[in-house]
Amino acid sequence: MNLSDLLSAYECEFNQIKKQAIRIEMISRDCHLKEDTLDLLTSKFCGKPFIPNSLAYPIGKYNKKPMYLIAQINFSELPELDGLPTMGLLQIFSESDDCTIYESAVIQFISAQQMQEAPISDFSFIEEIAQDEYLATPTHQLRFKTQNDFGNSINNTTINVPECDTVSDLLDKIQNEHKMTDRDFEEVIEKFDSLSSYSKIGGYSVAVQDPFEEDEMMLVLQLDYLNIENAVGDGSLYVHVPKQDLLLSDFSNAEVVYECT
Repeated sequence: MNLSDLLSAYECEFNQIKKQAIRIEMISRDCHLKEDTLDLLTSKFCGKPFIPNSLAYPIGKYNKKPMYLIAQINFSELPELDGLPTMGLLQIFSESDDCTIYESAVIQFISAQQMQEAPISDFSFIEEIAQDEYLATPTHQLRFKTQNDFGNSINNTTINVPECDTVSDLLDKIQNEHKMTDRDFEEVIEKFDSLSSYSKIGGYSVAVQDPFEEDEMMLVLQLDYLNIENAVGDGSLYVHVPKQDLLLSDFSNAEVVYECT
């Protein structure tokens, strides 16, 4: 039995565990940091961020240089998703230093009110980091669409399915009921897990190094570097935020995780 048949045969169970997610589609602008001409308020990967004049541009904790933008999410551009702000900008910055690239990540939220201010327009200071190898990735514009997300075999989130506490339990149940060999089951699992391995907002996180309680935290961003044109790195970036904080557009307790493939 292939994955499509299994999803159909167990439609009721999978409908019990599905979440709404926002898939991120990346459109390369064929330009790099200095040449980015996208509107400063646009959702983007790399490129120039919107920084109101009332805020200082982020400076690296370790190398004391201007940080570079990993991603900027304009919440007003997203399809509606429960738990997320509907306005404001989420920005993730890092140092141009391969030893601390994600250890030093900075999360910044720009409120709708701050977005009305005049922004920094002189980016000449980025010459300090413009040649960094991590900026070889072209700037990408981000576009969004909703889709269902069903988790993955390593996710330990509690689910509401009879005789199954987790997604892994449900998959084991399916294997036993259909008397699948381990080899056939592994192929199904690989395909099933791939359904959650994409750049997205919301849905199930596929992070394994730092598991978190999904009843308390929400996946606000998952970036799959394998599917980003000319990206330096082959892992995934995750941003998890306490759900109660999100209600207040508070990202001060956000957790950033980077996992290599």
